[in-house]
Amino acid sequence: MAPRRLRVDGFDGSAPVAIPGVPAPLRGRGRANDLAAVLEIAIAHTGLRLGYDLLMGLSRLAFRTSPDPFAAALGREDAAGALAGLGAALAPAPELHEAPALGPGGVLELVATAVDGALPCAALGWGSVKDRWSIICGYDRARERLLGHCLLDEPRAQYESWPPNPDLLITMPSAPRPRRAETLDGTIRAAAATWDARNAARWAAWQRALRDLDAAPPVGHIAAVELLADARTAAAGFLEALADRLEPIPAAWLRRAAERYRTLVEALETGGAPIDQETLALLEAPEAREAWADALARAAAIDQAAAADLRLSLEATWTPDDAERP
Repeated sequence: MAPRRLRVDGFDGSAPVAIPGVPAPLRGRGRANDLAAVLEIAIAHTGLRLGYDLLMGLSRLAFRTSPDPFAAALGREDAAGALAGLGAALAPAPELHEAPALGPGGVLELVATAVDGALPCAALGWGSVKDRWSIICGYDRARERLLGHCLLDEPRAQYESWPPNPDLLITMPSAPRPRRAETLDGTIRAAAATWDARNAARWAAWQRALRDLDAAPPVGHIAAVELLADARTAAAGFLEALADRLEPIPAAWLRRAAERYRTLVEALETGGAPIDQETLALLEAPEAREAWADALARAAAIDQAAAADLRLSLEATWTPDDAERP
């Protein structure tokens, strides 16, 4: 059962109201995608514990490639896509709101309705870490504030209190529950289609961007690499867990796709991928950026092959190891 809301003090409608015990999203801990980390916490608090890899897979964030590798924060496009994916797997789907259009009063009322139903919210552009997603757990009408956690380095029980002025707000109309298992086919089909719809062009644009630079890449490049490695690691975990529930032929293709994703991550981590400021500075040399662009091309080829495996998991009548194939 989801926890009840906590009225901090008083009962006259003016006192702060919060859902107790909602944990903060934490940096590191194998959850680089802060949007997914916040949604995992929010949904788990309704009683549905999906786990990070499953949520990344169902939301299709596991198969994402950054639209702008030099500004890798997850914004409206990623949030809308993630909620569309979750909406295919969960009912009711979480809802995305353009907070500035609502105004502070409208945001406060949406949050109050959710919190009164013991439903945490997610927000971007709120609190002390405005370029990352936060979890909203309460409200204070008297002071016109929202209560919640921003992305933290260490666990903390106390909620932050900030004005209701995020850029984006995600609410849950009610506690989500899984749709029929058949929707997983749609998730895999959509993940495979992502290569043709977006990922091929985004990989190519990333390579061109590196080759066109005349200096070290911006710091956002570090976040893009970390998000990509995190996403494909989650994709591998999601597919491996799904394969354990399927018939041998589709399971074999999903496991091969998962192996490819793990190979892609290893290639990024061992191929000189910049993961901190010191290694990023090494890419000031043109030949270093060219080598890294070549590494991206190899990684993109692996990503494309994995997408083909996903399609075959839905269509093939043979396994990857069968000697006789059509």
